[in-house]
Amino acid sequence: MSRTSSPAGSRFVAQGLLKVVPKLCVLAFIVVVCAMPAGQALAQSAKGLETRPQDAAGWLNLMSTAATQAVYSGIYIHQYGGRMETSRITHIADESGEHEKLETLDGPPREIIRRNDEIICYMPDAKVIKLDRKRARKFFPGLLSNISNVTENYSAKLGEIDRVAGFDCQVVVLDPKDSYRFGHRFCAELNSGLMLRATMISDRTDVLEHFVFTQVGIGSPINRDLLKPSYADKKTGWQTDRSALQEASGPDSGWYVKSLPAGFKKIVEVKRAMSGRADPVIQQIYSDGLASVSVFIETSQPGDSQRLGLVQQGGYTFYVRSIEDQPFSIKVLGEVPRNSLQQIGNSLVSRQR
Repeated sequence: MSRTSSPAGSRFVAQGLLKVVPKLCVLAFIVVVCAMPAGQALAQSAKGLETRPQDAAGWLNLMSTAATQAVYSGIYIHQYGGRMETSRITHIADESGEHEKLETLDGPPREIIRRNDEIICYMPDAKVIKLDRKRARKFFPGLLSNISNVTENYSAKLGEIDRVAGFDCQVVVLDPKDSYRFGHRFCAELNSGLMLRATMISDRTDVLEHFVFTQVGIGSPINRDLLKPSYADKKTGWQTDRSALQEASGPDSGWYVKSLPAGFKKIVEVKRAMSGRADPVIQQIYSDGLASVSVFIETSQPGDSQRLGLVQQGGYTFYVRSIEDQPFSIKVLGEVPRNSLQQIGNSLVSRQR
């Protein structure tokens, strides 16, 4: 059964319920609930509890599964680096795989259409269609990728039962086992396991990044028309950027990190064309199953030496390093503390040089 809620504050719930819902419907609902035999209600509650995970690892697995298999549609807020964005996501999973539409609701309009690993991004302001492939996905709420790695590097425990977007949800707390990663707090809907809220927290308990659904429907059939792009028939004069599809994963570049923080592994390496760079840029992505770090290896250009060390840009921190006696510069960024960025950047070497 699908439920949809838009909690804009308790005053809207208190005032809006009686205005929107006819009193007869409210009365009928109360009569049905109160008329249910106590034994039947307890039996249904017990049955639901039996099917739910009993520990934090079980909930992490359920969240990971729900991110790809659940059918849902809703609006969420993403706060990071002093910015806040509101987006709508619609997700369907069927015999042909995953189908998803993500659209921004504030700021520059943008739509991302995904069919399994194929991604089409519509940017109407620039009149550009960008084609890509799914790699290290970071669309909410699919944040978990490797549960066994997660439990090796984080202490996982269950928190309280909370409420998000009108749904009861189980809080799962991940505390880092070392100083190379941040802590996380998740809230998973009790029946589906869909992640309704995710918060990344620094060692000083500052909120670094926050995702939360404000309205969501789970489980009901979704009209597939909702997955269609809004700009598919308005492409006159638009350009199509296929550069991401031409990225070469090819043979290993020879660049590697001698001293990776515990738990991190390289999961992706590609060569990609980047604006303002004459030569392709090597991008490597490292992950501990939850956090990800991107390393960009670029041919040095004039002005690169003015941005060495830790660089703050907006709400993000980069670590930039030049390679002594070699025409390369390194840029490291990701969802990790500064010491992790520095360790990865400083220990990056090439087997071929």
